[in-house]
Amino acid sequence: MDTIAAEPELPVAGDTVAVFDAADGPLAVEAAVAALDRAGCIVLRNVLSAAKLAELVRRADGVLARPAIAGTVGYAKIDHPKKLANPFLLRRPFVELALDAGVIEIIERYQGSETILAEANLKYDAPVGYPYFPMHADFAAGWRKSDKSPISLTAEDIRNRVGVGGVFYLHDTAEGAFSYCLGTHTLLAPRGQSLSAYPPDEKQRILARRKRIDGKAGDLVLFDDRGFHGPDQPSSVPRTVILLDYYRVATFGRTQVAPMLAYPADLDGLVARQLRVLGIGAAEMVPPEEYLTTRFKRSPGFRRAQRAVDTAWRNVHLRQQIKKLLGKRLMRWLGRGDTRAGTNDV
Repeated sequence: MDTIAAEPELPVAGDTVAVFDAADGPLAVEAAVAALDRAGCIVLRNVLSAAKLAELVRRADGVLARPAIAGTVGYAKIDHPKKLANPFLLRRPFVELALDAGVIEIIERYQGSETILAEANLKYDAPVGYPYFPMHADFAAGWRKSDKSPISLTAEDIRNRVGVGGVFYLHDTAEGAFSYCLGTHTLLAPRGQSLSAYPPDEKQRILARRKRIDGKAGDLVLFDDRGFHGPDQPSSVPRTVILLDYYRVATFGRTQVAPMLAYPADLDGLVARQLRVLGIGAAEMVPPEEYLTTRFKRSPGFRRAQRAVDTAWRNVHLRQQIKKLLGKRLMRWLGRGDTRAGTNDV
């Protein structure tokens, strides 16, 4: 397709996005699916209770406070503005969010297929004052996750609702919030995923539909990955969210982007459908050592940072070792045997 043949009809009245509140009772699945089809995105509110949300936020603050070094729980970095972490570190509240029965029902009904949680990240965006993550579509004809991935999407594949993304706000969010170009999921990204590849007039038509989705802590935005979206940038305030992506099994098969590490204790009580969505027995597109959160090794400063960390880690117990050796020599000089047992004796 060389051009956008006709501007699609505005999917919703004005620039509103439908909100469905779980506090009012079970989520209205059919209405949510219809609204998602029209606009390309919806908001689900109160999927988690206030207590579980508070616990999720507390755990997220802890994970994002320190980098993951030498086995410690913490965040990864691939560039200056972002911190990323495995959201399963947030334990049971995250599992209940990602595998909520109502959320799964909406997504599977929308996709017309079983779905699978293909990717998930806890993400902190720093207020750096410049745009660093432009508006884009996640899928277009010819999409491949990597050069090594055997899966490539065709134009026919893209006509299906191949992916549903999720953005879960961990705090009230306005400036910096997730933004979506309403209705652009129907365009099927004819010139590719990057908006910069589109002629100025087409780009302007797409951006004219841009809607910043301000939300409360605990809001979950679901959106069709084929539409143009991205964070509101530049932003002068930080943003912390959980990002989710559910792939259509009828298109991708039972395949995840990369394996996700979870605590078995947090999976207690899950039903077969939830375990299936979680990805039990799934194939992978990207091995974990090449995934987003392990890519720091590709950055120019990695070797310098690695040498510094390796040196510090090798020597972190050096003082203790010197004290033990000197103490042992002193005891030998005094003619006494060292009868102290080591802390790791077996």
